[in-house]
Amino acid sequence: MISIEQVEESIQWFFATARQLGQARRQMVLTERLTERMKALVMKKYVDLPVSAQEREAKASPEMHQAYIDEADAAGEYEMLRVLKIGHEARIEAWRTMESTARALSKPMQAPQEDRYVANR
Repeated sequence: MISIEQVEESIQWFFATARQLGQARRQMVLTERLTERMKALVMKKYVDLPVSAQEREAKASPEMHQAYIDEADAAGEYEMLRVLKIGHEARIEAWRTMESTARALSKPMQAPQEDRYVANR
């Protein structure tokens, strides 16, 4: 059973972590762009090589290795918050369904009404 306190906790979580979730998304996007930038900067060191070789050298560089780690860390943080958000949304929806079902079950049962249509022949 989901209590109203748990639902209130989920709603408070949304307000309390909105900025954190936004910052995590910002960081994820930023690190993706910085990884692309780092690749371009490292490729510039190898202008005498064909583009495919420049790309190979960039991807093998320690700078790119760190950029990949930073990108993965940012994505991991964002995903963790996103999954928590989904969990809180699911809790609220489950509670709403339970409440709706409880209201429906608490209504008095009505006898089925007879069909009032009489065929004229």
